[in-house]
Amino acid sequence: MQGTAVPCAICAGRDTRRLYTKYGWGIERCGRCGLVFANPRAPEDAVLARYSSEYFWKEYLPAAGAPEGRIDLEWLDTKNRPMLDLIRRHAPSGLRLLEVGTGAGLFLKAAERAGWSVSGLELSGEGATFARDRLGLEVRQERAEAMTFAPRSFDVAVMFDVIEHLFDPGAVLGATHSALRPGGLIVISTPNFDALSRHALGADWAVLSPLEHLYYFTEGTLAAILQRAGFQRIQFVRQFAGWGVPQTMNHAYTHSPGGRRARLYEKAVQHLGEAAHSLVLRFGRADSLLAVACSN
Repeated sequence: MQGTAVPCAICAGRDTRRLYTKYGWGIERCGRCGLVFANPRAPEDAVLARYSSEYFWKEYLPAAGAPEGRIDLEWLDTKNRPMLDLIRRHAPSGLRLLEVGTGAGLFLKAAERAGWSVSGLELSGEGATFARDRLGLEVRQERAEAMTFAPRSFDVAVMFDVIEHLFDPGAVLGATHSALRPGGLIVISTPNFDALSRHALGADWAVLSPLEHLYYFTEGTLAAILQRAGFQRIQFVRQFAGWGVPQTMNHAYTHSPGGRRARLYEKAVQHLGEAAHSLVLRFGRADSLLAVACSN
């Protein structure tokens, strides 16, 4: 399968250095700004093939806590309360919330139940249909960079574990910026390329998956792409109530669960995880990045 070399999404540079080769595809770092991304990139249809109906029902929903589409709304409220509390602290008067990449709409439903007026975007027909038909949500099936919501329609936009999958994250952030009112809030989570888990698990770290994850951000590169899209007052939340040891140092998220590095990391987390947890968070080495920023 022939890939296509792509420029850096931040600086448009093409001077890159190979960091990993996985499943025959490269993951490279931009020599100018440091952004890490899949390059050359697989054809779009090969990337989108991952998000099949079988994936949605057999992998995504069980992992999201809704096996076979069964949803416990009270559990959903509890699971999403830390994030909704964080959003409310940063947007105390917010009313309208947009989620870019809703999946099945589980977070969006919790936000609606918490009093928000909600709308969403989801490229997957399976996810958008589930969110509309099962949860009664307004979710449009369309590319986020070409969203049809009117400018300045929302007080808050969220993107949870989405930006790393996007073909053009800068364009999506730009469109999201336009959809926010002046001073509106964006909240983004994405895997952390600087995570302790990557250093511990090496190339087997499951985040390193160039047919699925097209971009790999650090605090520095995520801040840079947000700034380029017009966002200001960027903050990284390192202490988050929703992150315990499993969310901070997930030893099981590996493509080689029986491998030596995975076994050593598992033992380390079992014996030292509770003691190391606060340090990993403090130094920005958790498995995820969580950023908040404002539109200008």
